[in-house]
Amino acid sequence: MAELPVVLPLVTLLVFAGVGLLVFAGLQALGERERVGRRVKALSSVGRAGPLDVAGPQEPWFAIDPARLGLDTRAQRTLRAALIRAGFFGPASVSAYAVIRVALLAGFPLIGFLMAPLAFGSGALPGRVVLALLLFAVGYYLPKAAISRLQQRLEGEYRLIFPDFLDMLVVCVNAGLSLEAALDRTARELGEGAVAFRANLDLMAGEMRAGKSTSDALKSLSERLGLPEARAFVALLQQTIELGTDVAQALTTFSDEMRDKRMSSAEEKAAALPPKLTIPLGLFIFPVVLIAVLAPAVLKVMGAFGR
Repeated sequence: MAELPVVLPLVTLLVFAGVGLLVFAGLQALGERERVGRRVKALSSVGRAGPLDVAGPQEPWFAIDPARLGLDTRAQRTLRAALIRAGFFGPASVSAYAVIRVALLAGFPLIGFLMAPLAFGSGALPGRVVLALLLFAVGYYLPKAAISRLQQRLEGEYRLIFPDFLDMLVVCVNAGLSLEAALDRTARELGEGAVAFRANLDLMAGEMRAGKSTSDALKSLSERLGLPEARAFVALLQQTIELGTDVAQALTTFSDEMRDKRMSSAEEKAAALPPKLTIPLGLFIFPVVLIAVLAPAVLKVMGAFGR
C-alpha cells in the first residue's frame, strides 16, 4: 500500500493519454469542416463553377460502424442531421462523435476514480464513487452541450447571411435564371465567410442532381439550417412552384420582409440594452463615481474636525 501514491499518478497518466488519443482521433475525423473551408477558398480563387466536395473521401480513414457503438439506423440518421447543423459534413462524423462520447464516458469516471485518493485519501471509497459518477455525468452531457453550442453559433451566422443570400437570389432570378440555376449561382457568389452556408447549398444541389425534387431539397435545406426564416422561405417557394406564380415577385417581397425583420430585431436589441446596463452601472460604475466626487469633501471635513 506504500507504493499506491506512486502507482496511481502513473496509471492515471496512462488512462488520460489513452482517452486523449481517442478524442484526438475523433476530432481529426470531425475536422471535415476545415477541409471544406480550404476547398471553398481554392474554388473561389480559381473561379471554378463546380460543386463543393463536402462529402469527403469515399473511404474515410476513421470508418467505424456506429452500430457497433450502440447506434441504430434511426439514431445515426438523427445524429447525422445534428452534426450537419453543427457544421460537420464529413462522412465519418457520426463514428467520430460516437467514439469521442464513449471515450469520455469511460475515461472521465476512470480518471476521477483513480485521482480521488489524492484528494480524499486511499480509504474514501464513497468519495471516489461520487466523483466518478459526477465525471460520468460530465462526459455524458459534454458532447451534447458542445454540439448544441456549435448549432447556436452557426444559426447566428446563417441568420446574418440569409438576407444577403435572398438579395443575390432575387438579382439572379430577375436576370432570367431559373430557380435551380439561381440557387447554384448564388451559392458560388457567397463570400468566404459563408463556408457552412455554401456547403448546405451544395448539399441541396447534390440532392437535386440525384433526383430529389426541388421542393423536397429545399425542405431538407431548411431543416439543416434550423432557421424560421429558412422554413418560411421554403414554404414560399413551394407555394410558388405549385401555384405557378411569379417567383421573382414573391422573392422580392419576401426579401423586403426579411430585411425589415432584421432591422426590427436590431432595434429591439438596442431598446433592451439600457435595462440590461442598469445593474452593472449601479453596482460598479455609480459607487466609483460617488467615491471620486465625495472623497475630497469627506477628507476636508475629517481634516477640519481633526484640528
